[in-house]
Amino acid sequence: MSVTGAGHNADLIVINGRVLTIDDGNPTAEAVAVKDGAIIAIGSRASIEEFKGPATKVIDAKGGSVLPGFIEAHMHLFSGGAELAHLQLTGIHGFEALQKAIRDYAPTRPDVKMLVGQGVDYTVLGSERVTRHHLDAILPDRPFCMAAPDHHTMWANTKALEMAGILQGRTLGPGNEIVMGDDGLAAGELREGEAFGPVLDLAGESRVRLGLSTGGEPDPMPTAAERDADRDIMRRGLAW
Repeated sequence: MSVTGAGHNADLIVINGRVLTIDDGNPTAEAVAVKDGAIIAIGSRASIEEFKGPATKVIDAKGGSVLPGFIEAHMHLFSGGAELAHLQLTGIHGFEALQKAIRDYAPTRPDVKMLVGQGVDYTVLGSERVTRHHLDAILPDRPFCMAAPDHHTMWANTKALEMAGILQGRTLGPGNEIVMGDDGLAAGELREGEAFGPVLDLAGESRVRLGLSTGGEPDPMPTAAERDADRDIMRRGLAW
């Protein structure tokens, strides 16, 4: 790739590098020129130095590999950063261990409307399926829900199901399910976003999931205070 002619002074030039271009016509190079955040030329050091202007930054790679910035497209940095403030249940096994973790965590969040746990294994109770009754025995008076590591299933106690208005069940779209018990009430297991969305909304973090569910811009747009909270979430995720 090359661009020639006047007016093409680069913002950045990287020289003395080893560049694998994935371009059959120009598979390797030793220098790169960048302008306005885009690569404008790849080639020999001599050809790339033609793009050097008075304000161009020059980096000597000293023979090192030159790679583009990678986009890790499944990290979910924003929603993951928000979840760092939740109860982390990875590695917890057995009812007693689960009970201790939840009861130790609850007093540290006295003012939150919904207590949320993350990373709980599907087999946390062995072969026994988790129900709202298990969670009621642990925490009956405060709404609580917890998510599986794959984020496709959550479990909620009766208080959370009542507050979310789904204890009686609800008609959902294909692939989503509120598992119902023999008593005609929700058993506590919520499969996919339509099922557990009403519960998570009570946590006040529905905006955190907008990028996952729509990929679009929030409507209405966030307030200044919400933007500040968003930045705090991103800082938390980046620090992690």
